[in-house]
Amino acid sequence: MAGGISEAEWEHLSMEHLAEVGWCPVKGKDIAKGSGERESWDELIIPGRLRDAIARINPKLPPVAVDEAVATVMSATSRDAIAENHRIHGFLTKGIRSVTCTDEYGAEQNPTIWLIGKRNTADNDFLAANQVMVTDGEHKRRFDIVLYLNGLPVAFFELKKAGTDDDGLKYARNQLATYAEELPLAFRCNVACVVSDGPGALCGTAFTPFEHFAPWNVGDGGKPRGAAAWGWRVAALRSDDVWSFPAWAVP
Repeated sequence: MAGGISEAEWEHLSMEHLAEVGWCPVKGKDIAKGSGERESWDELIIPGRLRDAIARINPKLPPVAVDEAVATVMSATSRDAIAENHRIHGFLTKGIRSVTCTDEYGAEQNPTIWLIGKRNTADNDFLAANQVMVTDGEHKRRFDIVLYLNGLPVAFFELKKAGTDDDGLKYARNQLATYAEELPLAFRCNVACVVSDGPGALCGTAFTPFEHFAPWNVGDGGKPRGAAAWGWRVAALRSDDVWSFPAWAVP
């Protein structure tokens, strides 16, 4: 039966499962420019969600410092996808230390500003959007599924018709690599990319050669995780995988 499932049907099933493991499902058009979420077609980050998360996770931070932290994340220093990914990964793992603020006693402070709540996952905002349109100059692409963590697009899913062979998965990976070349800033927050035809699923990043993509159902020790693997891996993106899949570190 799997061979008869279309890409659209597989996408629908994926969104249903994402909802089951804690991601709030929305349509890409519901977060597009003009929705009050994304501010432009060429920017995937959702600044309002990022701002709310920073304020929630760093409750002592004054509003002006929250705004400065958001600006720091969103102000790209180059159009090099890997360099920008390295920069953002540093913020995800070590926090932002470039923002200064004045405390209630008038003393200048240089706090570590966290983008993700490590101690309490309830502080975080998990959003899954399908059919997400992005433009960059003459380039216009639509992502099958984008996973947002606190407004940051940390994961991309490229889905193919169920039952295809490895060539379908390779094609999906090559599509992501093309997207990274055409839309480099869309991948600056990327933690993981998933290519799947339903029965088969591989995980890597937009910068990972296909031969280095790992089976989705294999754990850190190389041991298969069985039928529950999809839920395990997607749920893991809600926490530890943010620290263990730095795209820039992949050869």
